[in-house]
Amino acid sequence: MESPMLPIQIADSKNNRKMRTRRHVVSYVRTFLTTLVTLTGILLMTACGENSRISPPEPSLRSGNFPVVEPFAIDQGGSKHSVIFELPDARDNGILRPVFIGFRAVNAAGGTEEKFRNSQKVMDYLHEAPMPVRLKLWRIDEGEPKPIVLSDMHWDVPAKRASWHLHPDATFTHHSAASTDNRPLVDFGHYDLDRAYYIHGFARIIPPTPGRYRLEVESLESHPILIDLKRELPVLHYELLVSHYYQRGIE
Repeated sequence: MESPMLPIQIADSKNNRKMRTRRHVVSYVRTFLTTLVTLTGILLMTACGENSRISPPEPSLRSGNFPVVEPFAIDQGGSKHSVIFELPDARDNGILRPVFIGFRAVNAAGGTEEKFRNSQKVMDYLHEAPMPVRLKLWRIDEGEPKPIVLSDMHWDVPAKRASWHLHPDATFTHHSAASTDNRPLVDFGHYDLDRAYYIHGFARIIPPTPGRYRLEVESLESHPILIDLKRELPVLHYELLVSHYYQRGIE
């Protein structure tokens, strides 16, 4: 009487094996997907970890980047800036044109009598007060960066003549008024006829060998008078400047 049930039991056994097989396949797929997701997460975290250890990029460099005009709060002690630039092969009567490193104060042109008086205070302070900065320059054309010793100006009072001497110390305190070659400044959008510019130089690059350079500058002292005058002259700000002098001709 039990023999007729055998085919059903066999069929049930086959169905059970199929169901177990399907469950095994589903379990395998789930395990595979879980492992894949875990490995992907590990790889992403590893990549993020590697990226976090990469050194920050060098300062931004537009084509040539000369003349150099960069924001620099020289009136605030501790302000720092670095820039890479290409010094061009610019000559006057066959001689490489002099290049100076300095800064410029940018102010609104014109205005009320009060603004004129405050602007005069800025100019007087810039002419009279020491403004110590730290300047470091490297030439980076080939191989390792090569430190460059800058030169500062010495004024011969009896002869009424300036001369330039190597200045091995990176600290520069005195600065003289200077005039820039405005043509490239205009071409690169760094000269606005609605602004007044008070330009001063700390050092010269002698000789001004064409090539690629890196400059680091740091203001070593705060100037509360200049900081206070910003409240009266909202346009007033300061910029790092590396430029040729105004072209007068070289004898």
